[in-house]
Amino acid sequence: MPENISRTKIFHGFFLLGILFFASVPAPAQEPFVAARLDNLTAEEMAPLALTDSMYYHFDEWFTRFADAIKRLESAPPSLKNRVELMKHHFNYAGLLGELGHTLAFTSKYQDEKITGKFLYHSNRVKDLARDILDSATVKLDQEAASNLYLGAVEGYIGIFEYGRGNLITALINGFQADNHLEKALLLNPKLADAYFGLGMYRYGNSRIGGFGNLIMQGGEDLRLVGLNHIKRAILNEAAALPLALKTLAWFYISEQINPENTGLPSDNPLSRKQARENAVSLLTDLENRYFKRPSPHSHFRGNKELAMMKALQFVLDQNYEKARGEFKKVLTISDHLRGRGFQINPQLVQSVQAGIEFCELMLLQVSGEEDKRAACFKVNAQIKFLNSGGSMVEYDSKKIRRELHTVFSDALQRMTEKMNCGPA
Repeated sequence: MPENISRTKIFHGFFLLGILFFASVPAPAQEPFVAARLDNLTAEEMAPLALTDSMYYHFDEWFTRFADAIKRLESAPPSLKNRVELMKHHFNYAGLLGELGHTLAFTSKYQDEKITGKFLYHSNRVKDLARDILDSATVKLDQEAASNLYLGAVEGYIGIFEYGRGNLITALINGFQADNHLEKALLLNPKLADAYFGLGMYRYGNSRIGGFGNLIMQGGEDLRLVGLNHIKRAILNEAAALPLALKTLAWFYISEQINPENTGLPSDNPLSRKQARENAVSLLTDLENRYFKRPSPHSHFRGNKELAMMKALQFVLDQNYEKARGEFKKVLTISDHLRGRGFQINPQLVQSVQAGIEFCELMLLQVSGEEDKRAACFKVNAQIKFLNSGGSMVEYDSKKIRRELHTVFSDALQRMTEKMNCGPA
C-alpha cells in the first residue's frame, strides 16, 4: 500500500504532465513491422508509440489513428470490453492533446481554443465512460482498477487545465477526485506503477506550491519527499509513463535547487542543493541516453526543446553560462523549426529564451577598459530593469516558482554590477 495513501489532496499541475501513457520505445528497425500491424493494436499497445513519437513532435498520425479507433468502437456493439477500450482511446487522444499543448508552451495567457475544446471533449468522454464502467454490475476487478486509474488520470489533466485558466475551485475539485481515484486504483491493483507517478506529483506539487490548496488538502504538511519517492518508485518499476516520469522528476530536482526552504540543509539531506543537483543531472543524462542519443525515427526531428530548456536552467544554476547559452540557443533553433512546420508556439517562449541568451552573454562579458565597463554596466542594468518590470527567462504560471526563478537571474546580474562597480539600475 502506498505511503500516506489515506490522505486527501489536490493535484497541482506542475510542468509537463501526462500521467498515464504506457511507455515503450520502438527501435527504428522495427518501424515497417509496427506500421503494418498498428490497426490491430489495442489502446494500451498504441499509446507508448504515440508517447514516444510526441517526444519527437510527431503528432498528426496518432490523432488520426486514435480518432479512427474511437469511430470504430463507437459503431461496435456496446459491450463492457468495448467501453473499456473506448475509454482508453479517448484518454490517449486527450493525453496527446496535453502533450501538444506543452509543446506549444500553453500558459494561462496563451492557449488555442480549438485544441483546448477537443481536450475537454475527450477528457469528459473518459469520465463518462469510466463512471459507466464502474457502475456496471458485471465489471471485473482489472476493469475496475483500470477505470479508476484512467478516471483519476483524466481528472488530474482537467485539474491542470482549470488551474491554468485560473479556475481554482474547479481545479481543487478535480484534483481531490483524481487523488481518490488513483488511490482506489492502487488498492485494487498495487502493481499499477503509473498511479504512483500521479500520486507523487500530487504530494510534491501541493507541498512545493504550498498556500491555500496545500493547507486545505494536505493540512499544510510538507510531503515533497513522499512525492519524490513515489515518482522514483514508478521509475524503478518501469512505469508505463517512464519518459514523462523521468522528465517530471528532473524538473522537480531543478526546482529544489532554487527552493529557499532548503537553505542551510546539510549536503547529505535528500533535499539539499548538492543532492538535488546530482539527481537532476543524473536524470537529464538518463533521458538523453534513453531517447535522444540514437538517431530519431523521424527525419523532421531537430531536438527536444524541453530537455534543452532543463539543461539550460541547470547550467545557469551551475554558473556555467557558456553551456547554458548553447542550450538556450538549441531551444530557439528547435522552436524556429517547429514554427516552420506549422506549430503555433507561444511567442512569449521565444522572447523569454532570447532574454536567456542575452543574460548568458552578459555573464560571459569580459571588460578591459572604462568604456567597455560603461557599456557592460548599461546592458546589465537594462536587463535588471527588464526583470523588475515583469520580464522573465522562463515562463511559469506559478507566482512562487516564477519569483524563485527571477531571483536566480536577478541575483546573478546584481553580482555582476557589484563586480564591475556599476551604479544603480
